[in-house]
Amino acid sequence: MLLVEAAAIKDANEISEETVRVLKLLLAELPLKQAVKLATEITGEKKNVLYELALKIKN
Repeated sequence: MLLVEAAAIKDANEISEETVRVLKLLLAELPLKQAVKLATEITGEKKNVLYELALKIKN
């Protein structure tokens, strides 16, 4: 029998300060979608995680 467990969803507290800083800098200059795309490429973080964080930052 093989049991597979889904990867845990990261809490905002588990995202590094540097990743948050990069995302905030990009959001200040770029549209949300583009900022998230670049932040994903720069940090290696998952796009969905950064997109959710970006929405929280923007609000």
